[in-house]
Amino acid sequence: MPVFKQWLLSRKCHDLPCEEDFEMHEEHTVDLRKGQVLCRALFMSVDPIVRLYMAYGMRPGDLVPGRQVARIVESRNKEFPKGKAIFGNLGWQTYSIVDPDSTFEMSGLELPIVENLPRQLDNSGLPKSACLGVLGIPGLIAYMALFYACKVRGGETIVISSAAGQVGHIMGQIAKYLGLKVIGYTGNSDKVSWIKTDLGFDWAFNYKTQDLRSTLKIAAPAGVDIFIDSVGGVFHNVVLESMAQNGRVCILGNLASYNNPKVVPMVPAVDMAIALKELRIFGFNVFRHFDRKEEALDQLLDWCKDGIVQPFEETVEGFENLAKAFVNQMEGKSQGKVIVRV
Repeated sequence: MPVFKQWLLSRKCHDLPCEEDFEMHEEHTVDLRKGQVLCRALFMSVDPIVRLYMAYGMRPGDLVPGRQVARIVESRNKEFPKGKAIFGNLGWQTYSIVDPDSTFEMSGLELPIVENLPRQLDNSGLPKSACLGVLGIPGLIAYMALFYACKVRGGETIVISSAAGQVGHIMGQIAKYLGLKVIGYTGNSDKVSWIKTDLGFDWAFNYKTQDLRSTLKIAAPAGVDIFIDSVGGVFHNVVLESMAQNGRVCILGNLASYNNPKVVPMVPAVDMAIALKELRIFGFNVFRHFDRKEEALDQLLDWCKDGIVQPFEETVEGFENLAKAFVNQMEGKSQGKVIVRV
């Protein structure tokens, strides 16, 4: 049986992650039991939510969680034969032994640890890694949050924080196609240029160098109808002040506090704006909408084929560079969906 490599958490992380927070470890695989398969990783997903796991729940020595596309290299399960490609929550490791029938609990739901690749990938021209991006959780969040949570309508104005990220860059393209005015915020001038020039956002701003209130007055003088918030903190409160009557605020995350646990996430300190404008503020959990997953994936694929959505993957070569890729993502040095090819 092969030796395989893992990335483990080496120490508790209390601020911006660095490569020293992780350590490479080698393990020997063991003989398979009936029903199990041995998988070799092909593509690894690099996800900001890992930072949250590092702060809450993970201990030094734990395998870093994450999704991957893998190929079965040995099998004792007739439904999952050798050579078959699958994807799922296998963590940061080059080989995995898993029972494909096993599940894990997420948001009160029992979800499979591994799955067959989406049928939408067949003859699509998209790489297998797309099931970690546009045909995976990021794409599903982008689609489902807009349609099922925010119930967007053409002519509305939407603000997307973290607009050059794995969800934001897809969401902005969908919103633009649906006839919304799309305003994106990101953290450097190159990303600002990318989402405006290449992806077609109506407005794009650098939240680190440009005043939020001033940019919102310019781009949304009549107010913001929909705010997709992945950042939280001060950014959240400033946008709330600029919301239109009956605006909707969809919370996807709180990046502002991920790297600084001492900062308490700023729940709205603008209560009068919420009350007088009758704002609706709600969270969105993609797993609670998985009963409509096939509908969403079909539409995302059609948009990719028609060039309406142009998913961007930033590919990093080599499993040994996985921790570095994650650190770069946390430092705002990457864009789109970050994939590590093993």
